Amino acid sequence: MPVIGPRSLLGLGAVVLILVGCAAGSSPPAPADAGPARRVAAAPPVPPVWQVGERWVYEWTIGKESGTKTIEVIDVRDLNGVRYYVVRLGDSEHYYTQALHWAAAVREGKVEARMVPPQPWFVWPLAPGARWVHQGRFEQGEGVMAHDDRFTVVGPEPVEVPAGRYEAVKLVRETNQRDGDEYWYAPDVHWYARWLGRRGDSQFEERLREYRPAPRPR
Repeated sequence: MPVIGPRSLLGLGAVVLILVGCAAGSSPPAPADAGPARRVAAAPPVPPVWQVGERWVYEWTIGKESGTKTIEVIDVRDLNGVRYYVVRLGDSEHYYTQALHWAAAVREGKVEARMVPPQPWFVWPLAPGARWVHQGRFEQGEGVMAHDDRFTVVGPEPVEVPAGRYEAVKLVRETNQRDGDEYWYAPDVHWYARWLGRRGDSQFEERLREYRPAPRPR
């Protein structure tokens, strides 16, 4: 799943979902009235199909710090018989399976961090009450950290962010570390619209500011 900033949180074992590619931002303009929330199925049955060029812009806050970050799908690659989406965040590339499980972060052609097996932020369908666990190894230059995560689909819950108001599905991640997450998957934007997290004593929030689908073929 998701990636947050800033770089100072990298050492807290928060999966490189924590690498930064954020830039300090000025106050964004107030979003236009998005009107009533669009209706979607309460339990999205399958993962979205990401396309090259699909892009998300998020506003983030960590304590008194704030800024924006841009995430964009730049490629789809087959490695060792597995197809991955390649997502650019700043000067790093993040690899996700087609089920949107986070696998690795690569910088300048070198694997900087990875999760073995990939971390399942979503398991489809996103049915209310669904639960799953993930026991894996987070590997990076500083060493290896064991992860024991528990995920729960809370259920449908609308969410309002600068990009608009969406029908979403709320999920929760609990861990064996001093961290945890709440996040809202919005089918209309193919990913999360809001994310609240804690890494040790630090708390952060991300809210979708802009979503751009992939350009249509001419």
